[in-house]
Amino acid sequence: MLETAPAPINARALEERNNERLARAASSLRRFEHDPPALVPDVAAALDDIHVDLNNVVSECGIWISMHPDKEVRDSAEKLQREASDLGQVSLQSRPVYDALAPLERGNVGPVERRLAELVRLDMRRAGVELGPAERERARDLRATLTKLAQDHARNIRDDTRHVPLESDRELAGLPEDYRSAHRPDADGVIRISTNPPDMQPFMTYAHSGRARLELHRASADRAPANVDVLRELTRTRHELARLLGYPTWAHYNLEERMIATPEALGRFLDEIDEIAIQSERAEVAELLAEKRLDERKATSIGEWERLYYTNRVKAKRFRFNAQEVRPYLEYRRVRQAILDLNAELFGMTFTPVVHEERWHGSVESFDVRIDGQPAGRISLDMHPREGKNKWFFNAALRLGVAGRQAPHTVLCCNFPDPATLTGPALMEHQQVVTYFHEFGHLVHGLARGEVPYARLSRTEGDFMEAPSTFLEEWIYDHAVLSRFATHVETGKPIPAELVERLRVGRDFGRGVMIREGLLRRSRLSLALHDGTQPGADPRTLAEEIDARYSLFDQVDGTSWPAAWEHMNGDHYSAAYYTYLWSMAIAKDLRTAFGDDLMDLAAARRYRDRILAPGGTKPAAELVRDFLERPYDLRAFKAWLAPRE
Repeated sequence: MLETAPAPINARALEERNNERLARAASSLRRFEHDPPALVPDVAAALDDIHVDLNNVVSECGIWISMHPDKEVRDSAEKLQREASDLGQVSLQSRPVYDALAPLERGNVGPVERRLAELVRLDMRRAGVELGPAERERARDLRATLTKLAQDHARNIRDDTRHVPLESDRELAGLPEDYRSAHRPDADGVIRISTNPPDMQPFMTYAHSGRARLELHRASADRAPANVDVLRELTRTRHELARLLGYPTWAHYNLEERMIATPEALGRFLDEIDEIAIQSERAEVAELLAEKRLDERKATSIGEWERLYYTNRVKAKRFRFNAQEVRPYLEYRRVRQAILDLNAELFGMTFTPVVHEERWHGSVESFDVRIDGQPAGRISLDMHPREGKNKWFFNAALRLGVAGRQAPHTVLCCNFPDPATLTGPALMEHQQVVTYFHEFGHLVHGLARGEVPYARLSRTEGDFMEAPSTFLEEWIYDHAVLSRFATHVETGKPIPAELVERLRVGRDFGRGVMIREGLLRRSRLSLALHDGTQPGADPRTLAEEIDARYSLFDQVDGTSWPAAWEHMNGDHYSAAYYTYLWSMAIAKDLRTAFGDDLMDLAAARRYRDRILAPGGTKPAAELVRDFLERPYDLRAFKAWLAPRE
């Protein structure tokens, strides 16, 4: 019988454990600098001693900052994260370490050790190891500033949930019965809709009230207004650091170690995709506008707050698909079990329920994992919104997997309907299930690469990291997969094949809008914020300029957007939001290896072993070539995106 009341971590225990890790990492660094190892294996192992301890601090503290309900723990985790970042910069600027790695980069060593040396020495140059003493210190100061600003930015978003009052229950018209039942008047007799995803996404898709949709969209866009200044300072500081390190702009710095490599190559990629996407988007917007004119005869444009609503209406008429038809087949608990079962079958994994010893909230579920019968680590699922928790969807390591040292423990942070808070079933939107599959793809990636030999090699190129998770989305449109778990909550009947076919046919309507409005436009904005032309500029002004040039939808003026854009607070997506678009293109190419059978287990295991398991031991382009047995290309993506006749 499972334990039911584990003790969550407290601030004191957190500080004791991670201060010990920091002290050990500092001691390992001093020992390395005083007496650098002479043999190749010893150099790599000594370096990994430092990396593992620092990664463990940053990883664990990142989880607590985003998900722990105790503010004291979150505050302590932020302090420790800053200390780990400071020590990390000191280690990256260590000339003895840099010099000790040179023979590995140039010498007669194995490919894994050479790859390790190449990546770490690049990291060190990007931290300023080759600068003079004063410049190195300035680089450390700027990096410390960036860490603090990123924490402020994330905290401001995390702590700002907005609620929009409805004028009456009539503004719930169009929404499914389970949603209406879950949104009753409060003590003041008012129905309020929050900006949390389980509330907002269905409302924006189904609510007939244009007024309420507009106000909810406005409230969401206006969250975290203090981040306007935080984001200005982030972009200014990033630019200063990039210039100090010898790069023309932060965009050059941010893209250097990715598959795309340069802002110039990124610009060409965005333009190349835009040429195709705009043709699809124009045709789709024309259909949306025609649908809107049934409500407003003289309408000449579509608002961003109307996009999901009219897209759903067009799909219902043109493809006989209404997203509400699918909801009764997608109950949260069954979806969660189906995802576990599917990944078990595809990738040879088994998931055994456990209660994590330091479970931080009662809703968190954990599973010990085996791959091909061998222990492979643990996963934890923190899947429902609550105050003080990050409201986005992401995967992160609580503990990084390194062969021979420690097994991985990876965590999903999501915000799906919570069965414990509802009187009826916790029904999900199909798009939420797609998101669940996507994020679980990150978990699978973390588990499969848990046997990489060195901590630094757990990471692959930043713009490839979304490809494996995007690829896993494909399964949720397959009837053979859906029919395994999608049964009607009232009748128990499996989802009909013809409904899934309508889902599949309707899936691609709106792809041009999704690519241009959701990915291309934001990719251009993230680049514009960091291209060096206006460091420290008001992000609202840049967003308005991008919208005016590229968007085919009316936008809401006068909000703090993009201050609440979660992706802008850290290095990873800063100038590189295009990552999602690039990874989608790679994922479409990976899909071709499965032909007509997504349950081809031989292909799935080859994918696991050649794409997921190697981690960063090879460049991503080589991983894809190993799997496809040819270089990657954009043909499948362009064919999917092109307008239909």
